[in-house]
Amino acid sequence: MIQRLADAEVAIIGLGVIGGSAALRVGERGTPLRTFSASAQDCALAQKAGLVVSQSLDAAVRDVGLVLIAVPLNRIGSVASDVIGAAAPTATILHAGSLQRREALDAIPEVAARVIGTHPIAGSHRSGFAAARADLFRDATVYVERRASARQREDAELFWSLAGARQISYANAPEHDSAMAWISHLPQLASKALADALATAAPREMEAAPGPGARDTTRLAMSPFEMWHPILERAPGDTVAALRAFEQSVERLRIALEARDWETMRMIWERASTWRAGIEQQGEG
Repeated sequence: MIQRLADAEVAIIGLGVIGGSAALRVGERGTPLRTFSASAQDCALAQKAGLVVSQSLDAAVRDVGLVLIAVPLNRIGSVASDVIGAAAPTATILHAGSLQRREALDAIPEVAARVIGTHPIAGSHRSGFAAARADLFRDATVYVERRASARQREDAELFWSLAGARQISYANAPEHDSAMAWISHLPQLASKALADALATAAPREMEAAPGPGARDTTRLAMSPFEMWHPILERAPGDTVAALRAFEQSVERLRIALEARDWETMRMIWERASTWRAGIEQQGEG
């Protein structure tokens, strides 16, 4: 299988932060690669970085062994249809969308059945090829749809290992999307809520020198609405449930602080600290 992919070119459609970063790293590893983007700016930057940019989507995917679709969630369905029409029938077609349920892709059943979701848990609050970097996926986990065939799994594992990923996890699309509600959507919304509170209610003097805590916890708040609108529009109901759970945690903290209830405050504090320490240990492992 490694020989099959090494002999046949890989195509990456979409040269934003995800597609651009994958292209930079896979290209560095020496895999024959073609790319294409509907963004003239991203194409120009990719060419300047030394990537082969095709003149059209059809030219990029023709006769390649694997295609990665790395476009915004609301465009995956239409782009996948174009890719299927131009690529070889034997090509493995993957997408890197942050949601994997068919209804989230706006794809007809025939198209959705042919394309396998592979979501790398990595990204940036910035967008476009200007934010791409070759080490974005270093040691990342990639969620691959469990329905993938043996060959699609092999191709996905090889491609993402070339891109720098360390772990491949398999999950059904609804399971994946439910998990993303908690580990992706909630952090983004919580960061936005915190930044909004600081912007609208904090003393004006704070604006001059916000501390590292404020900076660290609101980094995600710089993500543009245009990036998140299609994701939240297609998010599972778990995203609302996660936001309600966050609201309840904030309320418990507020009530405990108002009542000077240090026992409850300690319980929340230690539970949160233990959870975060566990994440650090997983990373070290």
